[in-house]
Amino acid sequence: MPSHPRQPTSPSAGATADGELLSPAEVAKMMGVSPITVRSWVNRGWLPATTTPGGHRRFIRQDVLALAGQQRSHRPAGGRPLRLLVVDDDPQFRGYMLELLGELLPDAEIEAAADGFEAGVKVVEFLPDIVLLDQSMPGLDGASVCRRIRGVPQLAAIRVIGITGHLDRRVERDMLAAGAECVLHKPLDVAALRQALGAKNVAARAGQVLTAG
Repeated sequence: MPSHPRQPTSPSAGATADGELLSPAEVAKMMGVSPITVRSWVNRGWLPATTTPGGHRRFIRQDVLALAGQQRSHRPAGGRPLRLLVVDDDPQFRGYMLELLGELLPDAEIEAAADGFEAGVKVVEFLPDIVLLDQSMPGLDGASVCRRIRGVPQLAAIRVIGITGHLDRRVERDMLAAGAECVLHKPLDVAALRQALGAKNVAARAGQVLTAG
């Protein structure tokens, strides 16, 4: 996703010449995502951020609206349902995730892949909005799958949420370095999953972006 990084400044008021300043929580609510996703956008250079004298990030509304427009350009027309792809080689956990996501997001379209190679095919064919990706899989691990997704410009808007059963922080670092926005641990904490998905707002249609007038 193209971006135009802005050099951080230290605004002392709630607005600048470029427009109103928003907090990370306000951006998350406006875009229908979790604060973790907003932080990921900043880290990848997709969303410029300014800094207050107290060290808090603030975002110019016009920059947020520009990112929203870029995201809309990556979505199919017609406001189709949200699409999620679950990738895990454990059939029991895969089934659990399909059932859980079906309860959390009853209007979403959800598919599954049993390994990294099948995931590569389904990402291209299904074009999910979010991939929930297990790290430890035979043949092609989650970090490798994530790097392949990130290596295709047309797939840049896909969100990747890593999942691991390992307590080793190195595994988590590998997934984040490959482009995952966060890594959840097994056994899965449903509250953490809801937060990562931005579940309050994520059930909205995939083509819909919430903006304030």
